Amino acid sequence: MVDKAGFGLIGCGVMGKVHARVFASSPSVRFVSACDQDEERAERFAREHGAEKHLTGWREVVEDPAVDAVAIVTPDFAHEEIVQAALATGKNILVEKPLATTVAACERIVEAHKKQGGKLMVNFGNRWNIPFVNLSAALEQGKLGDLRMINIRLNDTRYVPEKMLSWSTRSSPAHFLGSHVVDLIRWLSGAEVARVYSVSRSVVLKQAGIDTPDFFQSILELTSGATAVVENCWIVNESSPSVYDFQCEFVGSAGSAYINTSHHGMITTYTGDGMAYPDVSGAPDLYGKPVGFAVAAVEHFIDCVVRDRQPLVTAVDGLRAAEAVWAMDESARRREPVVLRDQ
Repeated sequence: MVDKAGFGLIGCGVMGKVHARVFASSPSVRFVSACDQDEERAERFAREHGAEKHLTGWREVVEDPAVDAVAIVTPDFAHEEIVQAALATGKNILVEKPLATTVAACERIVEAHKKQGGKLMVNFGNRWNIPFVNLSAALEQGKLGDLRMINIRLNDTRYVPEKMLSWSTRSSPAHFLGSHVVDLIRWLSGAEVARVYSVSRSVVLKQAGIDTPDFFQSILELTSGATAVVENCWIVNESSPSVYDFQCEFVGSAGSAYINTSHHGMITTYTGDGMAYPDVSGAPDLYGKPVGFAVAAVEHFIDCVVRDRQPLVTAVDGLRAAEAVWAMDESARRREPVVLRDQ
């Protein structure tokens, strides 16, 4: 066990701020560097969050001997090269989902990690989201019986592909949102995705000059015999009171559970900006300290580095999610089911 571990952050965007807030508040972290291609943003970010230095080249982060662990919070398509370089220099790695945007890239990462060792965690943060943790415990205790049917809707408003992400044409609702859902399904069911049938359309965003699908609607058959209906969309109107819509139904042989993390109703505000459901679970501020499941996921990784423990989420979990997302893409393209493994 070490008192403090040196952390470097690559990517100073929306999720980068969450990581940085955790690093800055953790007594176990020495926040060594914040890196972003935009030097002005990197400098401002490092100053605001207490990083010792700001950088514009990610290789400087992964090659720095003062850095024990790297948080990779770059766009979806820009993970593999950085992960591989970090593995080669012996760094511990926390990488935002998806692990990579192709199955082949994920397989290469998994093989490299087996050879290099160290910690590699894919940040599927919903495994620390209290409603899902509660459901996981209920399933383990048999309160719902055998899980038979799952319905999950995880959608974003057009703000995400049109304004928040400058690189949305290099991702999709399946990669950006579906990877979260697949990991939840695998974790909660204890089963793998065996067969996928998806439908997708590309109209609304293309008309707006963004060449990426509007949505995916998918049926996932699991090795346990359970089924899941999954909806991932990027064209919800911006008038929605939440930038995302995340609602779930889990039906078992002895009970059911319903989860709504977006339109939760715990607090509703009406202001000049309209109606809104403020964040109460992701990364809210509690008297100057970041709390919430997104924070807890990063804190878990920090604890693993400091205490030399293995993370609860692995590179293989990232690979399995990527396989299912690839199957969504492929099924929608072929207009037929895609089989990943025997049921």
